[in-house]
Amino acid sequence: MPAQKFRKKPVVVEATRWWMNGDHPVVRFFRRPGMTVVHVTAKDCGRIMDDHGWIDTLEGGHIVCPGDWVITGVQGEHYPCKPDIFEATYEAVAS
Repeated sequence: MPAQKFRKKPVVVEATRWWMNGDHPVVRFFRRPGMTVVHVTAKDCGRIMDDHGWIDTLEGGHIVCPGDWVITGVQGEHYPCKPDIFEATYEAVAS
């Protein structure tokens, strides 16, 4: 049986651009207090790991890079989204 094609239903979501610790209440600081500074760079953005956040999602935890969007889904769940994917997938709506 050939695959069918489907169009994603239009859904309005809330999103906030994340740049640093404190920008969004569900994103935690990647480095815990007392933890040694981690000067390893992330493969996604090339910044040191200390510049990143952590978010718990329905699928498990994810690293949040500076500039990622944090989306609040239709059931109140949160997840990060890379800027290029966000731009290709979402458009602003009038308030």
